Amino acid sequence: MILFYAYGSGLGHINRIQSYIQDKNIPFSSCIILTNTKHKNFISPAIKTIYQQDSFFKDSLLFRDTLHQLIETYLIKELVVDVFPSGFYGELQYFDDIPLKKTLLARILKAAYFKKQGTPRYDELLVLEKGIDLKHYNYKKAIYAQVQTDLRHSKKEIQIKAPFFYIIHSEPAEEVHQLYKMAKMHQKNGEHIYIQTFCVLDDLTNEEGVTVLQNTPPLLSLLEEADKLFTACGFNLFYATEQYRAKQYFMPFKRRYDDQFQRKLLNT
Repeated sequence: MILFYAYGSGLGHINRIQSYIQDKNIPFSSCIILTNTKHKNFISPAIKTIYQQDSFFKDSLLFRDTLHQLIETYLIKELVVDVFPSGFYGELQYFDDIPLKKTLLARILKAAYFKKQGTPRYDELLVLEKGIDLKHYNYKKAIYAQVQTDLRHSKKEIQIKAPFFYIIHSEPAEEVHQLYKMAKMHQKNGEHIYIQTFCVLDDLTNEEGVTVLQNTPPLLSLLEEADKLFTACGFNLFYATEQYRAKQYFMPFKRRYDDQFQRKLLNT
């Protein structure tokens, strides 16, 4: 069995892990995902999912004991980490003694993270994008790879109001509003604005010329036919929308450690 540790509030970690599993042709029945995401319903039901609230991950002793129990119970042979090298709260700092293969999916992080946290040793470091400073990591082997971050979309058909712009951003609401303001600045022909989100946007739901689509994957028809696409620069959506770059407008947002500004600078 392979244990995947995916910590994060959005859909990025969940989508990236499932893409990794599919890229490696790993049977879903051989996978366990340990996560805190409230979007766990987007994980394939064929994958065993262990959900814990944030308080669990903040308790490093409880986390470590539980990790050992999972390894023994499910005969875990490999741990794949899709969070920061030492965890979000430092919960992975002291797991060098765990006798199994350890793999880290590495993304662009701010240097401030490494000043605060030590870095455990990984057997494999999967370098997923340009701009990752390897000197901060402790690893045996670095592999430059690209997990296929295909956008998980819906083929549901809706009656489209053309011409139109398309905003995709899961949360938080204040960032969705910033993307909306950006889209409004580009309006020249009264373009309708579709917003794909997981937020409650009561003010925009009743706004003339706006359609809010909540709690569903992006619609393929809107992606294909939009005059302009507006997104942030989170890892998954950033790379999953590469084919739409010609009409895409980015707004990087500040994150505690994930560096969306550097991602945009180096990859556009």
